[in-house]
Amino acid sequence: MRRIKGAVLLLIALLFTQHIRADWYGDKYSMFVHYGLYSIPAGVWDGKPVTQGYSEQILTFGIGFSDWYEAYTQLFDASAFDAERIVQLAKKGGMRSVVMTAKHHDGFCLWRTQTTEYNAYDATPAQRDLIAELAEACHRNGIGFGIYFSLIDWHYPYAMPFSSHNADPITPPHHEYNKKQVEELLTKYGKVDELWFDMGSLRPEQSKELYELVHTLQPSCQVSGRVGNDYADFSVMADNEYPDYAMELPWQTAASMFDETWGYRSWQERGSAEEKAREKFTALVKVVTGGGKYLLNIGPKGDGSLVPFEEEVISQIGAMIEPIKEAIYNTVKAPFSVGEGTPWATLSAGGKELYLFVPTTEKEIYIPCPKAKYSTITLLNDSRSVTVKKTSSGLQLRLQGVSKTVANAPLTVVKIVFKEPFTTDAPYTKGKQFTPYNAEVLYAHSAIDYYTGYKSIVGYKWGRKQVFQKLLCSFTEAEQGHQLLFNKQAVELSPTKAHTEEVPINLDGITWVKMEVAQQGGRFGVHRTSFIDTKTYNASDWEEQPISMERTSKGKAEYLRYTIEVKEATNMPLEIAYSEGMMLFLNGKYIAGEIARPSETDLLHKQFFVLPLTKGRHVLTIKSYRRWGYQARVALSLKKFYTKYTQEVILTEPSNRLILKEWALPSMGKEAKKSSTSSQGTYPKARSIGLYNISILPIR
Repeated sequence: MRRIKGAVLLLIALLFTQHIRADWYGDKYSMFVHYGLYSIPAGVWDGKPVTQGYSEQILTFGIGFSDWYEAYTQLFDASAFDAERIVQLAKKGGMRSVVMTAKHHDGFCLWRTQTTEYNAYDATPAQRDLIAELAEACHRNGIGFGIYFSLIDWHYPYAMPFSSHNADPITPPHHEYNKKQVEELLTKYGKVDELWFDMGSLRPEQSKELYELVHTLQPSCQVSGRVGNDYADFSVMADNEYPDYAMELPWQTAASMFDETWGYRSWQERGSAEEKAREKFTALVKVVTGGGKYLLNIGPKGDGSLVPFEEEVISQIGAMIEPIKEAIYNTVKAPFSVGEGTPWATLSAGGKELYLFVPTTEKEIYIPCPKAKYSTITLLNDSRSVTVKKTSSGLQLRLQGVSKTVANAPLTVVKIVFKEPFTTDAPYTKGKQFTPYNAEVLYAHSAIDYYTGYKSIVGYKWGRKQVFQKLLCSFTEAEQGHQLLFNKQAVELSPTKAHTEEVPINLDGITWVKMEVAQQGGRFGVHRTSFIDTKTYNASDWEEQPISMERTSKGKAEYLRYTIEVKEATNMPLEIAYSEGMMLFLNGKYIAGEIARPSETDLLHKQFFVLPLTKGRHVLTIKSYRRWGYQARVALSLKKFYTKYTQEVILTEPSNRLILKEWALPSMGKEAKKSSTSSQGTYPKARSIGLYNISILPIR
């Protein structure tokens, strides 16, 4: 029994402590290849450029009829497609793996599949299995091999109808068809490091089946977040999107050379290869220093030949990476925030080497590390010299001379070697109680499908001078049943183990002064800054309406802005019911985000909050979002009292830091909870944890 208990504790530590994912995540930089029938028309139809949509989607945005598009199979000879050349370019560019489109939305397959004759071997003069060729080239050259797979299919009859946005439901026959194709791809071509699913809007059980199928066939294969419903090993941002917040879980940005297309476009205005290389190198560094992985795309021509401009860009980026490789691969994001004078940075796996990425025009750098002792400071790619001054709060560095970087890189890389693993002092949390409102919030990127991606809350972190050991944990009915990790210690929030108290609230001291409404389209997690930030509030964005606690809108997204006056400090119990998506902001601060498919019974989803309001005026902003239904509904309900549970928690390993995360979701059921302890982590870890009313009070 002791051995089993020890193994479980070790497994928990392995799952939830920050670590480098061997090979795949540490590689940091990969090549994306978009190649298919769409490469032949190259963004042109009927002699005219198709300016709407990506060029790889020319079937729907330009050609229109499937038989006209399928005629390109007779021109598809892939005569200049050279898998070895692609792999050699990737290696020269500093990329550690190649991911290619096995099947894009058009349904045309680049491998010899038994599921359809609509493939590069059976339907074209090429008579080649291009996925086999690329897999062999990757394996032969010792770099990773990944497969892109579209979950929608414009050629498969049971996948109809299809829409302009590509996030379509997957019918049961289509889902089975996809599974058969995935099984082929994972059993015919050796080791596959990454399966990059894309588009569609799957049911949770469909996402789960695909995720489990991949890991059954190839346990180490990483599954992309676009399989949906957070059944994934890493999250994927929207196309060419870079998050402005740090993430706790693995993530990736996929980027095209030009935002307008991924597939080859003959009439693309390309400009300077040097400027494009500097742009994409900077983007790579932004992603890597944020703890992510960068996937940069090329789009071969119709005959399979590489575009010289793209070859030059990739080669130049590789030259920029060469002298700073140690600052890119197998690193983690630095344990401090980027700010004025504080640059982008990475940290080595061992923790003793800190790498700073500084614009070549900057001379002054500040690093917050009051106790860290360094041994050497060098520049990896620049001819300048550096001086250092130690202050009470950290290191002040000054770069001297005229910058001349290797390959004209736009960033100077400074390497600092410390005598001990680099850490920064944990900021002490103000106040005696520790709540989501004074915590350092831990974020991830959660998504049901492409259009529902948002900044999810997956944990909270606090620090104090004294250690956290004996704690009183308060929660409401909304949090009961959650299984949490207090640092590495599993705790279930249970009313049977807690003291129960009904807390009355005087609602007479809360006045709802004004309600304003604003409309916005787009994705769930994207906002106009002036809608949220109270400092950039613009009255012209809003339409004042009579105050109402219920609202129905047929728009894609609607923002409700309530101005509230509070006579004296109080906790305001508020239930928000919503049809699909809801985000809550208090005085411009992001409090919660929840997204769910419409209830089959027409009932609204509900989330309960106890909002701490000080005396004075407050702004409550709620985003109501519609993704699947015909209208977005939201209803607010104030409560005159709420039930508060207080449970004692004693930490077996005291620490002056407390990190609170989810261990298992209350709705998963016993079997699902068991499966969540596997190394694959089969439950949706990027989903918001919903611990909005938790409160921690250390006691003696």
